[in-house]
Amino acid sequence: MEFLQRAAALFWPERCVLCDDVVAYQACCCPRCRREAPFLEEPFRLGEIPVVAVWRYQGRVPEAIGRFKFHGDKDAGRGMARLMAAAWRELGPRTRPDCVTFVPMPPERERQRGYNQARLLAQWVGEELELPVLPLLRREGVMMQHHLSAGARRKGVRKAYRLLPEGEDQVPGKRVLLVDDVVTTGGTLGACAGQLRQAGAKGVALLAVASAG
Repeated sequence: MEFLQRAAALFWPERCVLCDDVVAYQACCCPRCRREAPFLEEPFRLGEIPVVAVWRYQGRVPEAIGRFKFHGDKDAGRGMARLMAAAWRELGPRTRPDCVTFVPMPPERERQRGYNQARLLAQWVGEELELPVLPLLRREGVMMQHHLSAGARRKGVRKAYRLLPEGEDQVPGKRVLLVDDVVTTGGTLGACAGQLRQAGAKGVALLAVASAG
């Protein structure tokens, strides 16, 4: 499989997820963008929850995430997931997660868009880390958050996420790696992590493409 992937790269070269320039096989990001948008070198915490992100949400990063999130650039998304997995290996807690899950979208919005970018990132991260990917959460209601203040976001998302029925058997005693594209105030990820911990997760950690905090 590795040989076939390398051979395919000769005819369909991989491109930088930020600027779309051609890059070396599995490089994901060109040298110029690595200088202009350096990777985060330290994890951080939301309360007691460890968080790992690849970049800060600035420079070329928002545009690249937007191409994947709103315009279906799944090649960029897959490259981001590869970088997320690499960041997790380097910066994440030493204890290996038992599974990967993702922040859900309202079903009607997912149908309109055709995919949930967090679900795709989780699937690709799971492949890279050789971990099972489990849908554990559901989203209730539709609330656009990007125009709200930090306090309003936290209040609005507190009751927006619930554990799926199958999660009642899958979560207890597990260390769960929760995936999303961007950490903003941490309200969404905190609400999801709270549901997982309330259901008996042994530990929850967060992994994202970028941090806007």
